[in-house]
Amino acid sequence: MRRIKLPTVSSYFIFLLMLFSQAYALEAMSESEMSSVQGRDGVTVNFNGAGVTADQFSIQVDTPTAGQAEGLYLNTLNLTQTGTADNWLTTKVDVGSDVSGDAYLSIDSRLDISRFSFNSMTLSDSSRSFGEWALVGGMDFRMVNRGLFFDDTTNKPASLYFALTDAKWFYRQNWYYHANLTFDNLDFVWDMPEGSIGITNEGLRIFGDVNYLLNFDLLYKFHPDQDMATVTANDKRMLNFGWEGTLYDTELVVRGGGIWDGTEVGGAYDTSARTQGLNFGVGWNYKKNQGDTVKPTDLRWQIGQGGGEQVLLEFGDWINLHNGATRVPLGFDFPNITFDVVTAGNGPGGLCWGEGTHGSGCGAKMLGFDVGTIRGYSAAVNRTGSGALMAAIRDGNLLAYSNQVTVSSNTMAPETYNWGLIYTLANIDANIAMYPGGSLSHVASNSENQGFMIDLLLMTQTLDGSGYQGENWAKGTHFMIADTDPAVNMGIGLLNANFLLAADDLRVWLKNTPADSYASAYAGGIDLLSPRARMQLSAEFAGVALPDGSDKVHVADVDLNLEGGINFRLSPPPPGENYLAYSAAMRLYPLSDTVDSVLASGGGSYWSISEPGRPGVELRLANIVGDLAIVDSKIELYERNHGGNGESPELEISNKIVFGGSAAARLGDGISGLTPAPTDLGQVVSSDVYFGSDRLGQLVIPNGSIRTTIGLLPQE
Repeated sequence: MRRIKLPTVSSYFIFLLMLFSQAYALEAMSESEMSSVQGRDGVTVNFNGAGVTADQFSIQVDTPTAGQAEGLYLNTLNLTQTGTADNWLTTKVDVGSDVSGDAYLSIDSRLDISRFSFNSMTLSDSSRSFGEWALVGGMDFRMVNRGLFFDDTTNKPASLYFALTDAKWFYRQNWYYHANLTFDNLDFVWDMPEGSIGITNEGLRIFGDVNYLLNFDLLYKFHPDQDMATVTANDKRMLNFGWEGTLYDTELVVRGGGIWDGTEVGGAYDTSARTQGLNFGVGWNYKKNQGDTVKPTDLRWQIGQGGGEQVLLEFGDWINLHNGATRVPLGFDFPNITFDVVTAGNGPGGLCWGEGTHGSGCGAKMLGFDVGTIRGYSAAVNRTGSGALMAAIRDGNLLAYSNQVTVSSNTMAPETYNWGLIYTLANIDANIAMYPGGSLSHVASNSENQGFMIDLLLMTQTLDGSGYQGENWAKGTHFMIADTDPAVNMGIGLLNANFLLAADDLRVWLKNTPADSYASAYAGGIDLLSPRARMQLSAEFAGVALPDGSDKVHVADVDLNLEGGINFRLSPPPPGENYLAYSAAMRLYPLSDTVDSVLASGGGSYWSISEPGRPGVELRLANIVGDLAIVDSKIELYERNHGGNGESPELEISNKIVFGGSAAARLGDGISGLTPAPTDLGQVVSSDVYFGSDRLGQLVIPNGSIRTTIGLLPQE
């Protein structure tokens, strides 16, 4: 079993306060405290105090197994009331019965606005930390059930409400005056007014229709006024993100058991043969029944500008893909999400790219990385034999798409259009190993022991009836834009797609911005660097009827593979602006599989387009190598009449792509920290040009740039 180590008395109190607050009725109370206990309608317990502290909270797993024991440690924890309510924590417990005489338990708990923080999160090696975290907000918890747990999906006797409202969640990698991220205006609500909460042979199971809310503004700050408690005018707003609405037939199952032990059944890893850890499954539908009309309470996805004069896009009217006339059973289904803390070499095994059997029976190529090894950086960052915080996903599916988009702003009434930005994702599998360290913000003070390093392997594949990459509309990965007017209902884009993202030794660095100016805006932000990365996207370019994928017009097959060293950065906007800024730099070169990283395609970077079903009739740019960068680029939303001349609302994506010598400056900025540092920056971009098997020549770009602007706006 998972063991929770609570080494101090104050640790014990913080654990009870967070998870079992009603137990405080058993603590000794003074006469004045006794006056807060009311016996007429159950028991009410009020808790007040100066705060709760703990030296350490630890979760240790696999301790009985030599070579597998690891732990996750939260250090120097503090919980203090920052609100003004008379009582810091109020918990009401009541027991009653319904008309049939069945016993019911009611728990109602309210935590006033408080600040919870810990100054470091580490693995067993306490010298390296993921960083510092703080959460400010109030919480509500209410549950009614037949007993504490009773599984009954027919009568649905339970209700469950949990809310974190108007909160702020802070994260920084280094002490005091260094960049930090804030999830501001953070609201999370899980409201299941009628459902089932019970223990089954699988684990803790929660089932019912859920009114759901998750919304926040993502902020970036590099300023001396940061205190990890308040948001000021010096926080730069980058993005607003939110989900709100009803999730129908929601099922959440929480189970014991971590990463599987490597045994196989039929050539595939047996994911039921688990070590210690935690795993869960979750699924839901976006509409109760297939033919339901759009309701104001249906789930909407919102994304747009953060704070201020917000312009927002809201994607609603979600529809499941159809297999003929019948919708697929679940629009969102992730049955196997696993969290664990593992030692070196004890990861979940590789993933099969090209076929769906993950294990020795893979009919294509197994990709993977050696858990616990980091190389390519300084001696302070590189390591072998390291533990890791591990996350794994198997068999995830998002098989629904939005049928409507609504544009709104603080000064513009909402406008809804029958238009879809479609992304369905089938057979999602991922391995994510996280290690502390990597920040370059203050190397002289050992900042390289702070931050995040990640080994990332993520894929979504469209698998045909034989289990290989192929055609499967109802359980496929598709990226399209669509006219969803009922008289049209057609989409065009990339169908039956397969997408791979692999990044070995990926550094996640909250990079300081040199100055609050336009020239410096793109120099800081959320900076991602991998010396060995690969991205591949293959698909059919086609048009289809929605939602069943009929009447397909197959235009071409496309395949793009990029591999080498890649840096990507999300930056706060310049002063006075409100858009999402981004930039990137790449050195393309053919990867080689190594003992600690198997990611290479075997063909280097390439792009091909071929006739449908005739792979030999293709135009291919092969063996693409050299340096290129994306600079001064942005994604911006405009409301109606943004120029004063009645303009339509618009989503605009602007890029500047530079090649060869023109990319040297951005590449040099992006590769900071690599050891040895890449040389000869600004290498020319070149590729061989083939038509079928015939080489036509070579394309060479010594330097230069391309500017592109893509605008998406309604047809009026």
